[in-house]
Amino acid sequence: MRNFYFGLDLGHYEIKFTVLEETYDGRLISYNTSLKNEYFRKNDIIEQENLISLINNILENTLETFEIKKIEKLNISLTLPSFQKHIQKGHAIFEDNVKEEDIKKTIRTAKNFLLLNNQEVLIEEPLKFLIDGIQEVRDPLGFAGKRLDADVLFITCFRSFYEKIKNIFKELNLEIDNIFPSVYSSSKVCLSKKDKEMGVGLIDIGGETTSIGIFNEGKLVDMAVFDFGSEILYQDLALYLKVDLEEIEKIKSELHKPAAVTSKKINKKEEKLRQQIFKFFEKKLREYFEELKVKDYIKNIKKEYKLPAGLVMIGGFSLYENSLNLLKNILEISIKFPKDELNIFENEYELRKFSSSAGAALMLRDLSKEYGLLEKIKKFFYSFWSR
Repeated sequence: MRNFYFGLDLGHYEIKFTVLEETYDGRLISYNTSLKNEYFRKNDIIEQENLISLINNILENTLETFEIKKIEKLNISLTLPSFQKHIQKGHAIFEDNVKEEDIKKTIRTAKNFLLLNNQEVLIEEPLKFLIDGIQEVRDPLGFAGKRLDADVLFITCFRSFYEKIKNIFKELNLEIDNIFPSVYSSSKVCLSKKDKEMGVGLIDIGGETTSIGIFNEGKLVDMAVFDFGSEILYQDLALYLKVDLEEIEKIKSELHKPAAVTSKKINKKEEKLRQQIFKFFEKKLREYFEELKVKDYIKNIKKEYKLPAGLVMIGGFSLYENSLNLLKNILEISIKFPKDELNIFENEYELRKFSSSAGAALMLRDLSKEYGLLEKIKKFFYSFWSR
């Protein structure tokens, strides 16, 4: 049986949509598409009806292409400058050995202590557990003791915006399973287990924001969003080159072409322009990263987590041919492009562009499988006890 799972990355300048197919033999294949989005800026939706129409077009094309009767659920990923990070302490008293319910209760108490102030929790990630205030463990399940303490990382957004997003999809008769920060969704498909275990950063330079997720011991341990994106760079470039934004779009399109697609030879004039753009980008990125303290953030994170696996770069700006060299020069840290860990993309270009929507679809698939297994267990015990 073929199963389909859906993820949508609501970008500030582009909507990315992934259909993740699980084939009869268990293989995963991603089908990806994108459309320009002019209706989402900073922390708000503008021209909501137009956004609904745009998303509806994507969904209708998907239904027709894959001969699907209905899309019942999908996961959303996005990035907001107003994301907030909180680390809260929780605890639970238990008898004999730690059970699953004790862990859930510990996280629940941490959440209860969180002063939400109209915030909606998108991620809750236990950072560490302590048994009886002495023994630190990664997974407390089954440990003996009396008290379980935990430090829990929460990522939140404004509840009003969260509800607005859910209502948009209600208009389309769709149920949103979860809304995740884009950098968290992307980590599911473009970071290896080894890198996440050792310590790695995932940097996503999008149209309006730059987000960085830090992973250590297999989990998200820190996240930051900076109010700066590549569109600002290209607007600056338009002023520098004294050209209009339409011309800049053409230049961007050329700079973002995959190497395999660029067949024509570059003449000396074009090469000179590319070098000029590289130097301009390096200068402006240094200025913005200095002003927003991006480099300071990386330095402080390295003190705590070392980041032996360096940074992995994704997002719209990662499609620029020299983006990797730029960031290496500016941030002074090892940086690489992601590898297709699940072998679900056609090429590296697709991976860097659609990692967030694909990661959202993958999490929907994983949650569906967990739910399916839980239902099977419930049915087994029900049939057993009703005999």
